[in-house]
Amino acid sequence: MAKIRIFIAFELPEAQKASLRNLQSELKKQGGNVRWVRPEGIHLTLKFLGDVDENQIDEIDTATKNAANDIAAMKIQIKGTGAFPNFRRPRVFWVGVNEPSGNLSALADEIEEQLAQVGFQKEQRAFKPHLTLGRVKDSRGLDTVIKHIQTEEFDGGSFTAHKLVLMQSQLKPTGAEYTPLRTIELATH
Repeated sequence: MAKIRIFIAFELPEAQKASLRNLQSELKKQGGNVRWVRPEGIHLTLKFLGDVDENQIDEIDTATKNAANDIAAMKIQIKGTGAFPNFRRPRVFWVGVNEPSGNLSALADEIEEQLAQVGFQKEQRAFKPHLTLGRVKDSRGLDTVIKHIQTEEFDGGSFTAHKLVLMQSQLKPTGAEYTPLRTIELATH
């Protein structure tokens, strides 16, 4: 059976992608050896599953639907910047995600639970919603990027997340290509 690389995420509206594109443009001017994620490829990932058998897609879809069953559409704010693990040794630069009602964390937790019931390993780290801007290749010349991102008061606005996507990711020399496999609507109550 063929393996495909998949994850579960919310896609971003065009306005948020444009804000991220502008931020990245400013950061690129600072130099540094960073592989910036194409804005079209930035998603709010709730669960990365990696390589799975194609015949597991229906099972994953059902588990995700069960997880989303009682979760209402939510307003998500894109604001602030940071680095994993920290600014002293950054490996990933990111933009923050805030969802005050708690629905986003509840949904991520429920997805973990439902997928664990069908054999997927639970993530050991706590869910920290973020949007990846770029991955650091090496630390040379990063000082100005770090300084800029630390002082950046980024506000990418907000959007209503109402549709989860089961997304296929195909790694290519030109970057990852994404193909939506299934969509799951959240409750509208």
